[in-house]
Amino acid sequence: MVLAMLCACTPQSQQSEAVEELKVLSWNVWHGGHSEAYPGKSCEGTMGILKKSEADVILMIETYGCSDQVADHLGYYHRLLSSNLSIYSRYPILKTYTFPDSIATFNFGGVELDVNGKRVRVFDTWLHYLPDMRLVPTEKTEAEILAWDDEGTRDEEIKRILSVLQPILAEVDSIPVIIGGDFNDHSHLDWTEATKNMYNHGGAVVNWTVSKIMEEAGFKDSFRELHPDPVKELGPTWYWTGDDKNRQDRIDFIYYKGNKLKAIESGSYNADLPGYLDFYGEKFFYASDHGFVITTFSLK
Repeated sequence: MVLAMLCACTPQSQQSEAVEELKVLSWNVWHGGHSEAYPGKSCEGTMGILKKSEADVILMIETYGCSDQVADHLGYYHRLLSSNLSIYSRYPILKTYTFPDSIATFNFGGVELDVNGKRVRVFDTWLHYLPDMRLVPTEKTEAEILAWDDEGTRDEEIKRILSVLQPILAEVDSIPVIIGGDFNDHSHLDWTEATKNMYNHGGAVVNWTVSKIMEEAGFKDSFRELHPDPVKELGPTWYWTGDDKNRQDRIDFIYYKGNKLKAIESGSYNADLPGYLDFYGEKFFYASDHGFVITTFSLK
């Protein structure tokens, strides 16, 4: 009875100003986390990591048949946007967004969530994997490297995504937006003068097209915002799997926009295949060729 009276006496203005924390995880789980190369324990390890993360929202790439299984394991709401993309949420899903006339659901889609009375829109992304970012011709000039990159479709895909989002982005200060996923592209925030002779960058400094477009659209790269020095912390989510074991890259991101949202913590996690990940004090079999990113936001 005392608790009920206290709640009843809380001013409406204070209730609306309460700050929530929202933890978002983005992961390409590699064919549903149960690829033929690592059967059985792979799916168990993937779901164990997801549950241990205590993420409120999970953006999954390469879902391929495991959507219901993951949702049931977590006890979350979920939307299967396509065979590739799915979103899981601790909080109710109010709306689903797809734009098949402009960008395939295999590449992009999202949801609007009710986070204890606060709305936030979250989108899952997969940009095309070609040209393969492991094969960057670092011996060439920046202009030639960018021309090589733009021979693919990633630049056009991100432009189409931002174009269809214009009505949603017009409301971003009342309903913030998070865009995460596997962008299959590097970041200009990582390929800098300071890192040109690190991570097998081959002396190249590159203003990568996709990350520059996101920045110019007003999006913040949550991991790099909180870890601004790539020399000290690259945060790789992808490793070269050929003869050169030194190549490390960050191609998976969680971007955000809106003055009601602020990144307060972000981490990047990875493990060599086949192997185990020490994660929050437990070991899990790691069944993906991608690392994952977790960002915690404060939400006004």
